[in-house]
Amino acid sequence: MKRINDQQIIVPLEFNVACAIYKVKIVEVLQVFIDHVTLYDTMREDYCEGFSEATRTVGSYVREKRKRPVQSKAMRNCRALLISCLSNIKVLATKKAGLTIVKRKKTRPLVNMISEAMERVYTISDTLYLDEYSAIKLSKDFCVLCEAHNCYPKEFLEHFMGRISVADAHAHKGLKLIYDNYTFSFFSNIADGFGRDTTEMFDLTDTELDFYERMEELHLELYIIRDVQKRANILRDLYLLHYQAITQN
Repeated sequence: MKRINDQQIIVPLEFNVACAIYKVKIVEVLQVFIDHVTLYDTMREDYCEGFSEATRTVGSYVREKRKRPVQSKAMRNCRALLISCLSNIKVLATKKAGLTIVKRKKTRPLVNMISEAMERVYTISDTLYLDEYSAIKLSKDFCVLCEAHNCYPKEFLEHFMGRISVADAHAHKGLKLIYDNYTFSFFSNIADGFGRDTTEMFDLTDTELDFYERMEELHLELYIIRDVQKRANILRDLYLLHYQAITQN
């Protein structure tokens, strides 16, 4: 059955291109991102693959959007409970002893308490539709963070997607420059199978085989171009042509 999304998610062109190059489904990438955003990981200092990058990406959007703290509309009637639960989550997140996976699991009842007590203003439904047929399941952690920061889910998702550029990443790599983009690193891990079911087999079309061959050739040809932005623009044009070729078939 067709479903219409009232909060239509705008997928940036470069994110479409990235998913096409790495042959991953947009809805699958977004689901992995959502599943790794947690309240627990907003409070921990040490690194945990996937969770650190995803949660940090959400935090970067909040900092960009809010110049100063704004009171949550959803938490107006449960502030005491919120403070209590967050305090207990912080104890677990900063506790040195214990396995991370166990401590994160122990925060679930606390997150559930917040979720049940808050007024849902920005996350009316636990399901978000990318298009008429593709559904994304919102976790309770993700919903709580949306409500706590007065943000619609699409805002976090679009920010995540907007930080992905294969052309920029490859241009930096070709020049052996540091590409300080933890969000892209997370996307790259997802493309390599992190958090996904990788049992599905796929065949490369002739168009795709030609593209990957041309991509390798171009990386060699670009050796004489030492300006990172010029490199990125040339790669971006090639990647866009490939995307247009496979989507028009």
